[in-house]
Amino acid sequence: MKLGDENSNAKKVSKEDGGKWYPAGPPYIGTARDMHQISTKWCEFVPKVHKEYPNLLAEMFAYCIAAAHLKLEHMLIDSLMISNVNGGGEGWPHVDAIPDSEICSFASNVDTEKYPVPSVIHYCQRYIVSDWFFGKRKVPKEFFTCDAPLYDEPPMDLAEKYDYKVMPNGEKEVFQNPKSPKHNAFIICLMTHAMNEAGTFFKKNHCDGGNKEKKYKLFYGK
Repeated sequence: MKLGDENSNAKKVSKEDGGKWYPAGPPYIGTARDMHQISTKWCEFVPKVHKEYPNLLAEMFAYCIAAAHLKLEHMLIDSLMISNVNGGGEGWPHVDAIPDSEICSFASNVDTEKYPVPSVIHYCQRYIVSDWFFGKRKVPKEFFTCDAPLYDEPPMDLAEKYDYKVMPNGEKEVFQNPKSPKHNAFIICLMTHAMNEAGTFFKKNHCDGGNKEKKYKLFYGK
């Protein structure tokens, strides 16, 4: 890839060092000075990376290259974020430490003094257990209105009750990873509760009462 600098430090990074210091993703913790430098080079490299790799994550590869170019090594921490329920290098071990019977009750009222859990959901996945589902692109645009209902809330034993997910065609698919129901249930319960709290706050402050019935189910879109 042509960076405009044949002597870029990014071209001098070994495969081992590249995997150790630079495959970083959000959340980031850094000084304003370092992040400003990275941001400047990041913006410069994004179009060049996308030209050679016009696909998803091109912008993130450009971030890694910018950091390597500036020789700003990253200390990678895998306990701050969760995203892919079947992926590694994320904070799922903290979720696994929560008893299955408490997953939804805890996710609906997070207390990090009781169980320390990651602070960030890198929300680029779909989450489903049985027909309990949460996906950011399925959130109805009219959710924050006075007439729209709140979400139907999943059962507190969601992580224990089902070992499968319902596919769009109606067929059941059993989870291959025994941790999948627990991981999916944690985010489904957390996000459903958070959205209902936000929806209730909106109706309290902007509506004359508003529809507070909890009946909308994302899987069915109604």
